[in-house]
Amino acid sequence: MTKSKLTDYVINPYTGCQHGCKYCYADFIRRFQNIKQKWGDFVYAKANCPELIEKELEKNKKGNIWFASVCDCYMPVEGRFKLTRRILEAIAKSPHKKKFTIEILTKSALVKRDFDIIKQINAEVGCSINTLDAKTARIIEPFASPPRERINALKEAKNEGIQAYGFISPILPGITNLEELFRELSFCSYVWIELLNTRKSTLDRLMPVIRKEFPDKIKDFEFAINQSEEYFKTVKKEAERLEKKYSLKIKEIVRHDKDR
Repeated sequence: MTKSKLTDYVINPYTGCQHGCKYCYADFIRRFQNIKQKWGDFVYAKANCPELIEKELEKNKKGNIWFASVCDCYMPVEGRFKLTRRILEAIAKSPHKKKFTIEILTKSALVKRDFDIIKQINAEVGCSINTLDAKTARIIEPFASPPRERINALKEAKNEGIQAYGFISPILPGITNLEELFRELSFCSYVWIELLNTRKSTLDRLMPVIRKEFPDKIKDFEFAINQSEEYFKTVKKEAERLEKKYSLKIKEIVRHDKDR
């Protein structure tokens, strides 16, 4: 349980991620932990998290906890280790749990496995999605659950009485159809919108894929990268129009162009 600039606290049950998203910017953790393997080629389980969480809940001030910031807490390996579930169970048993609100964000339908414990701690569940096209998603996010499975997971969460939210992230210039996603996510309580992180390490991995698989979208990416302010204004204007049309509240539009 770590203090964060994104929210009050984050819990990352794993170091690394198996989903292999071409646009992921969490690879920066490699240099902090002296990991030489390529991003996507390693996952280390933080096996003692469930045992440590009670002390963390006791000593920290009240706030929001977000699962997770630099991994997906429901990546395939979670099906075997059940580390995320064990952490949630520890929170559910804690006398200090009422101090905290909890948000879970994932690209995996595996989250449905834990709806029982998620309801006990009144956590919110969100899914990241940037396209409904399964073929495109498989290229960009090769090991995440297909887009429709994520949307169905959110619908099931809502039916279970869990607050569901969408995370339209990242917007892929020329590929992401905002209106399509607003329409499909209109049942959610709210959405976040996140623009593509254009730091060099991210683009070095992503752009070769775009050039090979989506050559007709290169100009869209170049505009978003080189004219970031104008691009942001364009996205913001369209998002606000859709917010009214679909009565779907935008919690925040996140941009990263200054991280370059």
